Amino acid sequence: MTRVRAFALLLAVLLPGPARAEEPGSGPLRFFRPADLLRFGVFYYPEQWPRDEWKRDLDRIGRLGFDFTHVGEFAWTQLEPADGRFDFAWLDEILALAGRAGLEVVLCTPSLCPPAWMGEKHPEIYLVGSDGRRREHGNRANASVTNPIYLAHLDRIVERLAERYGRDPRVLGWQIDNEPLATPDYSASSGAAFQAWLRARYGTIDRLNEAWGGAFWSLRYDRFEQVVLPNDDAGNEDKTSPHAVLDYRRYTADATAAFLDRQAAILRRHLRPEQWITTNYTNVSEGSDARRTRQLDFPSFTIYPVAGANRLGGQSFRYGNPTRMAEALDFHRPITGVTGVMELQPGQVNWAPVNPLPAPGAVRMWILHALGGGASFVSTYRYRHPRFGSELYHDGIVGTDGVTLTQGGREFVQAIADVKRLRPEATPGDPLPPGLRARRTALLWSHDVMWDLENHRETTRWDTWRHRTVFTAAVKSTAAPLDFVFERDDLAAYPFVVAPAYQLVDDALVRKWRAYADAGGHLVLTCRTGQKDPRGQLPEGPWAGSIAPLIGARVTAFDTLPEGVTGTVRSGGKTHAWSTWADLLEPEPGTEVLATYADQFYAGTAAAVTRRLGKGSVTYVGVETATGDLERELVRDVYRRAGVAVEDLPKGAYLQWRDGLWVGVNYGNDPASFPVPSGARVILGTNPLPPAQALVWKE
Repeated sequence: MTRVRAFALLLAVLLPGPARAEEPGSGPLRFFRPADLLRFGVFYYPEQWPRDEWKRDLDRIGRLGFDFTHVGEFAWTQLEPADGRFDFAWLDEILALAGRAGLEVVLCTPSLCPPAWMGEKHPEIYLVGSDGRRREHGNRANASVTNPIYLAHLDRIVERLAERYGRDPRVLGWQIDNEPLATPDYSASSGAAFQAWLRARYGTIDRLNEAWGGAFWSLRYDRFEQVVLPNDDAGNEDKTSPHAVLDYRRYTADATAAFLDRQAAILRRHLRPEQWITTNYTNVSEGSDARRTRQLDFPSFTIYPVAGANRLGGQSFRYGNPTRMAEALDFHRPITGVTGVMELQPGQVNWAPVNPLPAPGAVRMWILHALGGGASFVSTYRYRHPRFGSELYHDGIVGTDGVTLTQGGREFVQAIADVKRLRPEATPGDPLPPGLRARRTALLWSHDVMWDLENHRETTRWDTWRHRTVFTAAVKSTAAPLDFVFERDDLAAYPFVVAPAYQLVDDALVRKWRAYADAGGHLVLTCRTGQKDPRGQLPEGPWAGSIAPLIGARVTAFDTLPEGVTGTVRSGGKTHAWSTWADLLEPEPGTEVLATYADQFYAGTAAAVTRRLGKGSVTYVGVETATGDLERELVRDVYRRAGVAVEDLPKGAYLQWRDGLWVGVNYGNDPASFPVPSGARVILGTNPLPPAQALVWKE
């Protein structure tokens, strides 16, 4: 391959094409009938099972009530057993058997698992870790998504699949790759691609040196070819430039998005309009950013709620992480208006630090939670419990004998029956009830901000995800509809906006926030907001000075406490412990103090404030408490001050409205009471609702 062609391929993968134009009324909603509410799928791996069992398995999947099966994301070596020699006969047979069983099929591109012959011929295709070790054949997700040779082979297999199955009416849609994580890659091809990305971003080396603070520690470059991939494996003080690290995270996410878009563009040339294209991000992925893709019809996601976490104590580790499903739905759904759960845990898993057995009812509860949160489908990984490989202890819909339903399998069958029961009760197209519309809330989110916070944590106790979930849980306690939104999105439809620890801020964003509040919106900001500009640099001026006129207070300093030391903050006659972060606030006249520090040498200093601004308000919560109880109360108080009625759901309880149906779920340890009005008709469940159960009613 010539150097010119290689460089062209690098640019092609790093610079996504324009977003695909949609005809009026032809958006992602066209792929799913509103009357279906929720469709069901299950992963099946014919390459892992005897051929004479395929028919039995697919027939059973159809009889259990599943709508589609999911095939092929790990099967590159079966599809192309030798370089340029393809075998689609087995996949043709699966499509025929699935069709006769009444199943549609989701096909996948096999990009996650390049075959052994490719690495043997071209070892440079493999990803290189931060330790300098090259990945080898024998695992998955081991290829460099910027390597031109790998990409050329990938283009070929995707083209062949699309040509063969793109017009097939049995194919429902396509999944690209599998759980794209945006893994940091230190290979030579990634280094060249990073230089190309920087050249496109900055244009001149002088602009890069300015953005990266090249004058510090003699870190300046003379030309882009000198730039190496940031690898922050030094000691506590001798670290790589944080600005370079931030750009490397951006580049890695962009390279992953372009890698997905590249495959989608190939598929798009051959697909009939009824076939959709997605990929399955992992929850709200840390490395990948679903907002960076341009060619997918909609994002879907993978979620495994029970993986050892015990956020609410007691037996809640068996019910699932109480925020994970809610946040994944609220993050992915607003991107195109459609999302689905591509992988849902069917029972016990094998890969977590601890792998407990989910409580009876939990799997069904997760499915109905997805229904209430607006998912269009739920698919489970996987149909059969594996008998070999890395997932020996991973449950399926059926057990190791291939036929006996597991606990999770029985709950999937029950949930399928539940949804069939709910379909005639639903009223698709009904507008959001006025009470919910009045408390509609946006959470402003940026992967760039998250990466910068994690790169400059300042205390080992800082956890950006934990900080975010404190505020999403506070919003959800009110039963407010929640959407994750981004800086370029219009905020006007949301009476309330929460921006947790929004560290990277420019003047345009501050003006947008002010205009939002002036027009009647209620804005909640939290500690660490506005400290830096989008490059990750500190402005020349007062600390967090850009937001001081907005919040009506100066941030005079911040504090963090060592292990074993806690501080106290007081609000409304209650005290709360803190240790992770405390912004010290000096309010201006007219700004109301909501909480003050009760000890340390700055006792009496404001910790949280609020002010009226135009027709709206701005509230700043400058402290992170140990339990999140203070943050919950302050967020709830914003709704009350705005004159908006809210619910008071217990921790771990969620209430959502969809198509005329109210859906409540309970991840908590105790029965949860939901506000079922007199005269409402309960369709599923009981009120109060036991743990790991779901409640559905209609008014």
